[in-house]
Amino acid sequence: MKRLIYSATLALTLVLTGCSTGGTFTPQEVVAQTLQEIAEVKSYYGEYKMDLGDEGLTYIKEWVKDGKRRIEMTGPNDEQYITINDGKQLTSLDVSANSIQIFEYADESEAALTQQSPKEQAEMLLKMVEDTHKITLGKEEKVAGRETYQLIAEAKEKNNLIGDMELWIDKENWMVLKTVSTSGGLTMTTEYTKLELDPKLEDSLFVLDVPEGAVVERMDAGSYGPEESSIEEAKTVLGSFLVFKEEGIELRSVEDMKVEDRPEFAFNYNMNDEPAFTLSVLKPAANVADIGPDVGATKIKVRGVDGEQMDMNNFRYIQWTEGGYQYGVIIEDPELSFEEIYEYIESMEIVQ
Repeated sequence: MKRLIYSATLALTLVLTGCSTGGTFTPQEVVAQTLQEIAEVKSYYGEYKMDLGDEGLTYIKEWVKDGKRRIEMTGPNDEQYITINDGKQLTSLDVSANSIQIFEYADESEAALTQQSPKEQAEMLLKMVEDTHKITLGKEEKVAGRETYQLIAEAKEKNNLIGDMELWIDKENWMVLKTVSTSGGLTMTTEYTKLELDPKLEDSLFVLDVPEGAVVERMDAGSYGPEESSIEEAKTVLGSFLVFKEEGIELRSVEDMKVEDRPEFAFNYNMNDEPAFTLSVLKPAANVADIGPDVGATKIKVRGVDGEQMDMNNFRYIQWTEGGYQYGVIIEDPELSFEEIYEYIESMEIVQ
């Protein structure tokens, strides 16, 4: 779980990044005072590296033109991937496996989420951290031969899900040329080593050459995420497990989370006809660690066994393992307290 949370934070840091000016400001003041007039980046070629510490170095080449993007990545073990976003679909080639996945966008709004400009990405990140981080300006220095501001975003509270970040931002545009992100006790550094603005890029770059014999899989939004299910189907897969049966708690829906190697089901509950909480049930894996205190979890007792509780940024979660199953409860109703949820948990019953 710790690794999953960290990976999500890393992805967020890579996709959403921003800019600043001197002194200590709110994110709104940073945007208003520093880059009032900027040159939007429409086209560029870049090379950067990601350092994941013990996980090794990953090297990336990137071509961007009018919202289209091509990324070639070489991992720590020389694994290679090529990903192309042409505005209509996302195509990814695993070179060593000779397999291709094609994700087709359902509509223009879905495609737009992957075509945000550096400025739009920056504004989104600043909005996310405006209440949880202190934004200050560090030293100015060159990254990939370009002048940058250093923006420091420090979490106001320890164990924040989005940890401390340092961002080096091109003075002439909204491109983040270097990031250092610390979360979950782990640190990742991403740094551009080469950047060419407005290069001449051929349209053929954004068309994948399909290797001979490649296995092609086409997907859409329906290929991801949970599928509607039932308690009966969950019993067939999992066997006997605990569920809520307290009066006043209504089962709204059951979802199969579509985890192949570790089947998991989610049970969504209402109270007073409104979403109250979600229960996840799955078989625990030996190599999955606790959430851990370094990402905001505290140790607790649940139904007489060891568990963990997380309360961060309006995300409230309880996790424990009992009778060969891992249980997790996400509290959705802001009016429900942890104490109330624990009372309901104590009265859970076995489905047989």
